[in-house]
Amino acid sequence: MDARENVSGAERKIWSLIKDCSGKLEGVTETPVLEVLLIVSRVLGIRKEDLFLKDLVVSPTEEKRILKLVEKRASGYPLHYILGEKEFMGLSLLVEEGVFVPRPETEELVELALELIRKYGIKAVADIGTGSGAIGVSVAKFSDVVVFATDVSSKAVEVARKNAERHGVSDRFFVRKGEFLEPFKEKFASIEMILSNPPYVKSSAHLPKDVLFEPAEALFGGEDGLDFYREFFGRYNTSGKIVLMEIGEDQVEELKKIVSDAVFLKDSAGKYRFLFLNRRSS
Repeated sequence: MDARENVSGAERKIWSLIKDCSGKLEGVTETPVLEVLLIVSRVLGIRKEDLFLKDLVVSPTEEKRILKLVEKRASGYPLHYILGEKEFMGLSLLVEEGVFVPRPETEELVELALELIRKYGIKAVADIGTGSGAIGVSVAKFSDVVVFATDVSSKAVEVARKNAERHGVSDRFFVRKGEFLEPFKEKFASIEMILSNPPYVKSSAHLPKDVLFEPAEALFGGEDGLDFYREFFGRYNTSGKIVLMEIGEDQVEELKKIVSDAVFLKDSAGKYRFLFLNRRSS
């Protein structure tokens, strides 16, 4: 019998605690119960699904840890920094403070990239602003490409490298600190596809409180949000390459002025989400 089923006077039934904690997160998140379940399962070291199987109890020490983390989340601190991981493309990626948390929308960029990799037989890919390594690690995991990833953050480089090791692609995922593709100048000619989810939020934008805990350099792209695209396409000759980047849905017209031959693609929600540029020789 699981020791947690033996209720003592000092222990508390888990669903009583979950109910109380969920109330603390109302107004902070649209899914307070789910977030509490994730926090509780993290502290107890069990799957959240297993919380439904038995009439579990928590010890005073466990309750104290859970309450502390729930209060931290109630302050606006990002859930996935608390959990230390985020699921992306079916992969559990390590995330921590100082690293951008990957978003579900970016999974569609990876899916598009994988289609193009198969279609054109691409072997070498760049991932600019890799963050946790979400794009580059996923692409390496689900294809046989070699990925050259960069980020301006030392913390991001460290976490991305850990995620590559975690998912068994460290032999094909290489990450270095630096801007754009500067750390891999010697590889530029061999890179066939360039991927990025760059900072494209306008500096004046009002963001949710939890998002503001994430690194500003991964979010904000200047007054109009287009600094990254302007500098990248002004600096690099992408002749012979495919470029696929995430964009803000209201940035298409201004981006056309920067990259006149780009195609803009919608995501599954019907919003313009991706800049696609195919400059491969026919």
